[in-house]
Amino acid sequence: MLTGMLVINAYSHSYSQSSESTVEEQVIDGNKSDYTIMKGDTLWDISEEFLKNPFLWPNIWEVNDYIRNPDLIYPGNKLIIPSVILSKPETGKEEATVPAVEANLPEQSVIPAAEEPSSVSTPLMTSHPKRSSVPAPRPVVKPAISSETIEAGGYIINKIESYGFIKGSKEERTIFADGDSVNISLANGYSDKVSVGEKFTIFRTSGPVIHPTTKKKAGILFIPIGVIEINRVQGKDASGEIIRSYNYASTGDQIQPYIPAHPVHEIRKSALEIQGYIIEAQEGLLLSAQYSIVYLDKGSADGITPGTSINVIREENAIIGELRVVSVQDTTSTALVIKSSEPFGVGTKVTTIRK
Repeated sequence: MLTGMLVINAYSHSYSQSSESTVEEQVIDGNKSDYTIMKGDTLWDISEEFLKNPFLWPNIWEVNDYIRNPDLIYPGNKLIIPSVILSKPETGKEEATVPAVEANLPEQSVIPAAEEPSSVSTPLMTSHPKRSSVPAPRPVVKPAISSETIEAGGYIINKIESYGFIKGSKEERTIFADGDSVNISLANGYSDKVSVGEKFTIFRTSGPVIHPTTKKKAGILFIPIGVIEINRVQGKDASGEIIRSYNYASTGDQIQPYIPAHPVHEIRKSALEIQGYIIEAQEGLLLSAQYSIVYLDKGSADGITPGTSINVIREENAIIGELRVVSVQDTTSTALVIKSSEPFGVGTKVTTIRK
């Protein structure tokens, strides 16, 4: 099962759930606790529809443990929609009745939404009165940007080292995913650099990336495909099992040592006004939608750091979207589209959100 494909890439799959189905059709009398994800859905939008506040999307993520990354949801999957109370009842007033369906849900800890407006109290989820003898569960702290999102995002860089490439499998297949075993041909001089038990990133490249305004080469796009664990090395021949997939791997995809990414826990506004451009988009997308990946012409040398918030602007400086920096290189950075009021693409201007 692919765990790293962005929801925008899942649009091409067909599902039995009709995209014309509405939220009202899936919720009976307001008490049904599940919802089938439809094409184009995001947790932000679902939270706005059900909980009447998009900033409460972490409540939905919290009770759907199978979702490893909130940026990656798939049409056809089921979501549990929790009941939430937006504020505590006033003293002396009777608490709201808990719907019958909620009484069947286990007690859950709630994650405060990132940058949640101060006018909204921390949401509470209740299934039955808490007994004093049972300690409250410790709140679960989830990162603002997960390590998997960072690893799957890719980046633009000038030089990429390859240790070898996937040449096929015993089953003579050409497309692979989680759990598949593949054969690898190691590059000259790399046989002694690969050992059994080591993990490698599977990747492919695209480029060179040409800056849309300066027309200069910005680098080569490094596209992560997944992670493989080596289980055999014999000279230049090796094999391994794919243990994580961001996309389907195929023959010809290359490998290099896997370096785990560190999650980002803080979203930052910049002290500097840094202006730049979107110079490329993942999967070669010409128009970037919410939760897609784009690449910028500004990096650590310009003062950009992971977690930096960036506005997408039109020529007349109207804000049409918001980005969140996922990772940085010296002169480029990778960003996730958080909000998008209209489509935008390569060549669109961006500017940091100031403190």
